Amino acid sequence: MTKRERVYATIRRQPLDAIPWQFDLTSAVVARLRACLKTDQVPAALDDHFVCTGMSAPQPVSREPVPAGCYRDAFGAVWRREAADRSVGDWGGHVDYPLHEPSLNGYTFPDPLADPTRTQTIRAARQAYPDHFLWSGGGGLFEQGWALCGFENYLGYVAGEEGFVEEMTTRLADYCCLEMSLLKGLGLDAVRFGDDWGFQNSLMITPAVWRRVFKKHYQRIIQAAHAAGLIAMLHSCGRIEDIIPDLIEVGLDVLHPLQPEANDVARCQREFGRDITFWGALGSQSTIPLGTVADVRREVRDRLRLFHDGGYVLAPAGAAPAETPAENIIAIADEARAQTR
Repeated sequence: MTKRERVYATIRRQPLDAIPWQFDLTSAVVARLRACLKTDQVPAALDDHFVCTGMSAPQPVSREPVPAGCYRDAFGAVWRREAADRSVGDWGGHVDYPLHEPSLNGYTFPDPLADPTRTQTIRAARQAYPDHFLWSGGGGLFEQGWALCGFENYLGYVAGEEGFVEEMTTRLADYCCLEMSLLKGLGLDAVRFGDDWGFQNSLMITPAVWRRVFKKHYQRIIQAAHAAGLIAMLHSCGRIEDIIPDLIEVGLDVLHPLQPEANDVARCQREFGRDITFWGALGSQSTIPLGTVADVRREVRDRLRLFHDGGYVLAPAGAAPAETPAENIIAIADEARAQTR
C-alpha cells in the first residue's frame, strides 16, 4: 500500500498492512534529527505518511505597524515570535488583539476569497507527493475567537456575553466554510481545524455551553469540508472526552492528538473507536521527551496493539517538545516500520 492508501484505509476501517504514522516536530527536534540522521530530509527519513500544505493567508485587515520581532495575522491579532516564545513549541506569544470590547462594531473580517492564488501551493504539493496523505489547516472557532479578544477576556465573554460570542462564532464559521469552497478539486485529502478546548483535567468551558454555542457551527464547517470532498479533522489538546460523542454526531472523521496525559486512551478506543479515528496518543508531555528509548518502544507497541484494527494514526500527541532526544523519535519510526500484518 502507498502511504496515502494506508491512511485512507485506517480512517475507513478497511484492511491495511500497517497502522500509518506521522510526526509533529518542533524546529529544535528537527535540527537534532538532521544531525543524527545526517539528512535534511527528516520526514522522508522517518517515512512520515503525511504532508502538510495549505493556503497562504489572506491580506490582513489592519496594516498598522507592529513592534520588532512581532507580526500581525490576517484577523488583526499581533504575535511575538522571539526565541523565548518558542521554548516549548514553534508558536509565539499573543501580544495584542483587535477587539477590546465585546462587540464587532467597526471590525472587518478578512476576505478568504479575495486572492485566487492562495491555494496554488496545494496543487504543487500533490504533484511533489503523489503517494502521501496531503492535509491543510482549516482555521478554528475557539482559538481564533480568543485571538481576536484576548484569552482571559474571551472566557469572560463566554460566561457573560454569550450573544456576542455566538455572533462572532457564526462569522468565524462563515469564514471557514468559504475557505472550504476554495479547496475542492485540488488533490487535497483532508483539512484539520484547530481549537484547543481542554485543560489537563476538563474542558475550558462546560459541555452544556459548548453544545449550545459551538456544536452547530462545527457541524457547519465539517459539512463544508465534506462537500469539498475532504476528510474532516480536528486538533484539540487537553481533556476532551466529554465532547467526543458530540464530535462524532456532527460528522468529524479524525480527532487529534488524544493526549494520554489528559485522556484515557484505552477508554476512548473502546467507547468511540468504531466511530472516529484517533491521531496521536503518544505522550508528548511524558514518554517522548522524558522517557528512555525502551519506554518509547513500549508505548508505541501498546498503541499498535490497542488500535490493531485501524481507526488510528500513530503519532506524538502534539509537537514533540524541544528537549526530546532524537533517539526517541527514531525509536517510534523503527517500531512503526517493524509492523507486520
